Amino acid sequence: MSDNNINCEGSNCVVLDFSEIYKLTNRINKKFEKLQRNIIQKQNITTAQYSILQQLWKTDGVPSKKLADACCCSQSTITGIVDTMVKNDIVFRKENPDDRRIQLVILTDKGKKLQKEAPKINSILDNCCGGFDPDDIDLLTILLKKLDKSFSDTELGSC
Repeated sequence: MSDNNINCEGSNCVVLDFSEIYKLTNRINKKFEKLQRNIIQKQNITTAQYSILQQLWKTDGVPSKKLADACCCSQSTITGIVDTMVKNDIVFRKENPDDRRIQLVILTDKGKKLQKEAPKINSILDNCCGGFDPDDIDLLTILLKKLDKSFSDTELGSC
């Protein structure tokens, strides 16, 4: 980023051109997705299925809408992915006893077993991101959440 894109008064600096930040976050995301794909393809699941599994491993029996929100995609996309997962006996659908209009997505034994077999993405990330101390991670997280919120605030999209 050139100095022309930064306006500083004393120790306070304001970035005037966010395009470099967007390019970097996009590049980092692509690298992460490639790493994730290489790791999980051994389990014969897709990255989208892995994202759903991560949510279900935290809380089993989740409505499709909640999965869509957590995975930052539409309900119709989740429906298609879950359909494939049902065919592969990874999850099944069950009527919500509290609201029959809502179906819950629930892990099968095979889906639960995948958690033990699937490598931990976070432990792999620790190896490539070891140069960050906890304060760096906290600051980066705060700044990225602020950037994400700015998109939500301008109604360009939250995911």
